[in-house]
Amino acid sequence: MGKLFILLPSILLFLTGIPVTGHAQKIVETDTVYTYEMMQEDLRFLDQEYGDLIEVFETGKTPYGRHLYLVKLGYGDAHVFYNASHHAREWLTTILLMNMLEEYAKAYQTGSDIQGYNLKELLHQTTIWMMPMVNPDGVTLQQKGLSAFPKSVHQQLIQFNEGSRDFKRWKANAEGIDLNRQYPAGWEEIEATRPSWKNYKGTRPFQAKEVQTVRDLTYILDPQITLAYHTAGQIIYWNYNIEPKFIERDTRIAETYSRMSGYRLVETRTGSGYTDWFNVQFKRPGLTPELGVYPGERNVDPTYFPEAWKRNQLAALYMAEEGFQLSEKISNPRKEGNDVIYADGRFERDILPSDAMSLYQQILYIKRNYSLHIEQAVKLYSWYKGCEGKCSMNDPVLSAIFPPLKKFQQWETKRTVNAFHTWKIKMNIPIDSNSVHGENIYILDSQLNRVDIQIVPLIDEIAIKPPKGGYKPGTYTLYIKEVRSRKNAVMKTPVEMQFRVE
Repeated sequence: MGKLFILLPSILLFLTGIPVTGHAQKIVETDTVYTYEMMQEDLRFLDQEYGDLIEVFETGKTPYGRHLYLVKLGYGDAHVFYNASHHAREWLTTILLMNMLEEYAKAYQTGSDIQGYNLKELLHQTTIWMMPMVNPDGVTLQQKGLSAFPKSVHQQLIQFNEGSRDFKRWKANAEGIDLNRQYPAGWEEIEATRPSWKNYKGTRPFQAKEVQTVRDLTYILDPQITLAYHTAGQIIYWNYNIEPKFIERDTRIAETYSRMSGYRLVETRTGSGYTDWFNVQFKRPGLTPELGVYPGERNVDPTYFPEAWKRNQLAALYMAEEGFQLSEKISNPRKEGNDVIYADGRFERDILPSDAMSLYQQILYIKRNYSLHIEQAVKLYSWYKGCEGKCSMNDPVLSAIFPPLKKFQQWETKRTVNAFHTWKIKMNIPIDSNSVHGENIYILDSQLNRVDIQIVPLIDEIAIKPPKGGYKPGTYTLYIKEVRSRKNAVMKTPVEMQFRVE
């Protein structure tokens, strides 16, 4: 069979895989002061240990440059989202999520049940997304004090802490904002104060970078259920402004979690918390379990962890199972493979960060228009956050996000033609005229609008005639792709050519 091409050098792309290692010893330490650095290291080991069962994404940075991580566990088309350590002193919740990651993944890989829950089956139905530490700056300040921060901000942090150099009671982020008072549902009703070690709601909802990331990820993941873990009281906050038609559903779920964990249900009266916003904005179940006995204004001792694990290990699996049950109609199912995406000018406009909309809105637009599944959307968000305003279409990461992505090869240098110029594209062998149409051959103007051209296939040539009345002055790009020969050979390399009309 003959190969079809316009005489150009071909481009080859190679992808490499990462092998899955054997099982290691216990990774996550649960009986210690669990730091941001320990979490980072454990995430790296878990990512290596369990292959694509666990995927770790960097989804932004805190004001002091610490990474905000999102972790995927599973392969399901239903999605649930668990987060921890909104409050600095509540890092026992981070230990809980990290231990869940390890123990659930281990049960999946070994084919083991966890007290009746088949992890193999469950994680093929539901993907559990976790943000194990929403507030790394605050956690670090609470655990390590001023030594972990620049000297230039020490006096400010001491001021936020009412003159004390002891930060064991600290709840806020390192800018003195209480991250769980940053969500719009009920925010106006919360008393306005000033930056502090606790309870300052900020000057506006979603002011803190950490909370902006949680908001963005919630929109992108579109989870059926959320859990926001806190530590004080052995209770579950729920039922903030739930609409009457959802009361029966949410009551059933909350009462089941309460029965499995032994935590008492408490209706939320004041808003501005994460699950308050989720209940109102997404109209889906969101619970806030408080893991431990209230220890006063300090962290719960990690020696309490076995009790917290016993109470929440199965309840979190129940919520993942319930997420699958609630996803009666999956709006964005995982695909075996996307159609080929061609990186023309419109793709570049859509993909590169835009000031016209917020980041999560742009992700949702791309997700909808390019049929991305959720994991691809998360990868794209992580890419945006990583390139920090210097995103480029030449970044090879894009090919991993949009497989299979084909880039157009520049055919000729920009040239100037008259308004009625007819392009004649010579092929090396006879072409199939059925493959010569406006989806495969088109011209975009400088505003990325399609030009109404006429395409005429000949034996081994394509004539591209100008629009009626001719081209208007300006810059244009001609794109050619997927033209076939009469023996069904497909043009291997898509090409583009810029030209100018004066």
